[in-house]
Amino acid sequence: MLLGACEMNHLRSVEEHYEKGRYAAAIQETDEMILKTKNRALVTRAELVRSNSYHQLGLISQERSTDLAIRFFKLANSPAADKDLAKIYKARLMEAALTDDYETQLEYISAILREMPDSELVPEMVQRRINIYLDRLGEADLAWQDYMLLFDGYEGNAHETVARKTIQRIVPNKIAYGKRLSEAKYYNDALAIYFELAKYPVIASDEINEIIGNTYKAQAEDFLETGNYSEADRFLRIALQYVPHQRPQIEARLKGIVDFFITQGDNHVRQRNYEQAAESYQRVFEIIPDYKPALDAIQRMQTAQDNIARAAQLFAQAERAEATGKVADALKLYQQANALDSNQETRNRIAICQNTLEADRNPLAFAKKIVNEYRGGLLNTRIKNKKQELQKRYKNNEIRDSGWKFLHSTSQYKYEVRYDLITSRETFLYVWQVNLKDRSIIPLNKISEDLMK
Repeated sequence: MLLGACEMNHLRSVEEHYEKGRYAAAIQETDEMILKTKNRALVTRAELVRSNSYHQLGLISQERSTDLAIRFFKLANSPAADKDLAKIYKARLMEAALTDDYETQLEYISAILREMPDSELVPEMVQRRINIYLDRLGEADLAWQDYMLLFDGYEGNAHETVARKTIQRIVPNKIAYGKRLSEAKYYNDALAIYFELAKYPVIASDEINEIIGNTYKAQAEDFLETGNYSEADRFLRIALQYVPHQRPQIEARLKGIVDFFITQGDNHVRQRNYEQAAESYQRVFEIIPDYKPALDAIQRMQTAQDNIARAAQLFAQAERAEATGKVADALKLYQQANALDSNQETRNRIAICQNTLEADRNPLAFAKKIVNEYRGGLLNTRIKNKKQELQKRYKNNEIRDSGWKFLHSTSQYKYEVRYDLITSRETFLYVWQVNLKDRSIIPLNKISEDLMK
């Protein structure tokens, strides 16, 4: 109790010094009391007296030396002292402004912002520093950083409103830089600039949205060029959120992507790569769900698969019918199969059946027809030319012309065909084998082969 009473007496003594204007004595006695006193509540009260004493010394010394006042205000370390300290800093800043000493201005602006971050002068100081950065130092990036801090902390403040108009001077350059980045395909870096601008009221929202949307569209076009259609679709849809008025153009571009997938799928179907075709068609639905042209393409693919399976069944039936001599039945089955799935093998079998039926009706007439029609009548023309050549060297009665002779070969559907031109000194014996089933003509000696060349 005696100790507590003693500490309380020390506090009363300190407060008495302060009340009677003995500030230096109050500070000295406070320092001694703080070292000895165990009661933290009393220490706090003593510290407050010491702070106020330093503040009062600062106020008194202002008239003689602002440097000394600054020292006392800093030692006071109180909101009230900080406010007076800020006034001194601002006064010195204003003196520097009169002589256009921007370095000194920056020194005191920074001091206020650093030492008194809660001062009411902060918005004004930031605005002044923005002006110096732009007008004297050409530091647009530093000015922009300051403006963002000013807006984030003091939106709508009179100094923020003035700074907003000032900072708008650098916006065109920031946009131009973003566009250069975009043209160089650094899209993310460009978008970072645009999104940062979009957060602040320094550019019309419609204008910045147009720029952002066009950047996403440019990125989508790059993905289209490299064949990454899924990413192209994603970026076009993002672009649409920023430029909804461009919906017709963007939807047309999206339709171009899905039409590509459909065309790709159709090509796979023609090559009978049905698994790949199905994958191409399914990618359409990732872009436009239930897109009717894709649904129709899938239906066509399924119909083609069904037709191919049915055609294979008919082809097998036709082969069995042909093997048992039912050529007319086989022909019908082959034709039905070809209508469902036309391919070279089926067309060849149709031709063979048709030739077989015609050969069965009149094999000799068919053999003559094959010879006469071969390559547009080539054999008749060449033999006629050969005979005319001989007539230039021989009289007509010296040339023996056998005419066409058709001899049935050992095979049912083959004929041996001859034509002889004989003179007293030269002999030309032409001979071929004609296959009625496939209408082929095979030379059986060298001069017959040469005649066909």
